[in-house]
Amino acid sequence: MRPLRHGYTNDTQGDGVVVVKRYRGGIDEALRRATELEVLERLPAGLPVPKVLGVPEGALHLEQLPGMHGQDLIDQGLARPVLRSCGELLRRLQQVDVSRVFPGTSAGTGWVVVHGDFGPNNMLFDQDTFRVTALLDWEWAHPGDPVEDVAWCEWIVRRHHPKAVDALGELFGGYGVRPSWARRRQAAAARCQGFVDRFRAGPAAARREWQDNLAATLSWAE
Repeated sequence: MRPLRHGYTNDTQGDGVVVVKRYRGGIDEALRRATELEVLERLPAGLPVPKVLGVPEGALHLEQLPGMHGQDLIDQGLARPVLRSCGELLRRLQQVDVSRVFPGTSAGTGWVVVHGDFGPNNMLFDQDTFRVTALLDWEWAHPGDPVEDVAWCEWIVRRHHPKAVDALGELFGGYGVRPSWARRRQAAAARCQGFVDRFRAGPAAARREWQDNLAATLSWAE
């Protein structure tokens, strides 16, 4: 086993076949693990998500899927095809019956399956076709507003890949709709505020980081 790149919170290691994910961060580890396990077991076949191979206490054993990390591809100047594929996959995900993944949630609410950290930061791609080969890290999944994931994917680009902002039209092209800027920024800001609140009694450095993220988000103009 070796540590996998792009793991920012959890301890994630793989050997090319199996990924062992141990939940870290100081808050909600058991809940995040339970959420990811339940969602992965309920999502329908056909979506590029890893199979659950084992459930040792405090961790998950997951299938290690092939592909190149989305953020690495963006750093290579390939933001346009990456973001087009992000949008196309998100459109597919939002067609899943939300009540199947989250029993007790009615499809009549207008809610969808929200990944919760959707973006190239949690996706692997075929290097030739840019088809998504893996959508990872489902620990923040929940039923919610369709704008949440598309707004957060945009947030990842604006915050971590500012040179690729001009390629965001491909995200909305693949998704099939471009929600209003007011809704997108509001959704991203709400997500940042959620992390500020989460760390209010937790690590001060994490709270300050998300306060900075929130301030940056509120300062943006489309």
